[in-house]
Amino acid sequence: LFAVLGVGYYAYSRYTDRFVKRKENSSFPASNISYGQAKSRADAIYGSIGIVSNDFDNVARQITGLNYNGFVRVYNAFGHKKGTFFGGDLNLEEWCYDQFTHYQVQQLSFLLGGAFFQ
Repeated sequence: LFAVLGVGYYAYSRYTDRFVKRKENSSFPASNISYGQAKSRADAIYGSIGIVSNDFDNVARQITGLNYNGFVRVYNAFGHKKGTFFGGDLNLEEWCYDQFTHYQVQQLSFLLGGAFFQ
């Protein structure tokens, strides 16, 4: 019985913790970056993690100038990444909340028109 419950819990947690890509919205202008540029920016953002601190300025540079669909491409390219030791796998928004102060997250949101970080 415990084995069945354990397998069921494992399957449920894998399903609920999966990364769900966002779809680009055709109501907004087309993305202002390519898929390759989005991957490069996502990797640069994740590379901003440091042992003692994080490179907030680099993250801000990577998202500056993105339109809605451009941000969606970077978000999807970022996928799930490891956060802090106890953070688990996080998407781009969760990772920013995990790594930066509330004020810094507000600054990032401002760079994107305030529409992306809730």
